Amino acid sequence: MRLIDEFTISTAPDRAYQMLLDLERVAPCVPGGEIDAPDAAGAYPGRVSVKLGPMKFVYTGRVRITERNADARSAVVEGEGRASGGADTAKVHTLMQVFPEGSGSRVVMTTDLEIKGRAAQMGQGIIADVSRRLIRDAAACIEIRLAAPDAANPDDLPTAGAVGGLGLMAAVMTSKMGDSVRRLGGRRPGGDDPAKMGGERAVKGADDGTR
Repeated sequence: MRLIDEFTISTAPDRAYQMLLDLERVAPCVPGGEIDAPDAAGAYPGRVSVKLGPMKFVYTGRVRITERNADARSAVVEGEGRASGGADTAKVHTLMQVFPEGSGSRVVMTTDLEIKGRAAQMGQGIIADVSRRLIRDAAACIEIRLAAPDAANPDDLPTAGAVGGLGLMAAVMTSKMGDSVRRLGGRRPGGDDPAKMGGERAVKGADDGTR
C-alpha cells in the first residue's frame, strides 16, 4: 500500500534536509523506534514496537538511506523488520522530499508499505490513519529537535516515546467516526430539516410498499 504524508517545520530547507538524513538524531522522534550505530554497510539495526489494542508488534530489522540527491533535497530510506516468530513482517520504501515553505520547509514522504501477518488484518484504512497520526506526532518532535542548538544536551530534547494502547486506537476510531459524520452531513446541505426527512421516509415507504 502507498501512503503520502507531509508536515511543515520552521527550519530552512537545506538545513532541514541535512538534519533529517541524520537518522540517529531523528530516530528518537519515531514513535516506538530505536536504532543502534550503523554497521559497516551503513545500515542501522533497530527495533519498532507498536501496541494496538490487544495486539503488540515488536519488529527487529534494519533501516538505511539508499539514495541521496542534495540538489533536489530528496532521499530514499528503506527498512525491513520481522517480529519474533517470523509470521509478522514489514518492509518500507520511503521517498523523502524537502521543499521551501515560506521561511521554513515542507517535508513530503511517499511510502510504499508492505505488511504481512496480524497487522495486515487491521485493514489499509486503519493502517493509513495510524500512520498519519504517528507522523503528526513525530513532526512535532522533529520541529523541536531541529530548532535546538547542535550543542544541546540530548537528554533535554523531546522523544516520541512508546506507541500504542487503546488510546491510539480510540483516537483513530474517533477521527474516522468524525469523518463519517461530516460526510453524512454533507449529503444534506440544508441540514436535517424534519419536514424534508419526513418526505424522504414517505418516498422510501412508497418504494417498499409500506405507505
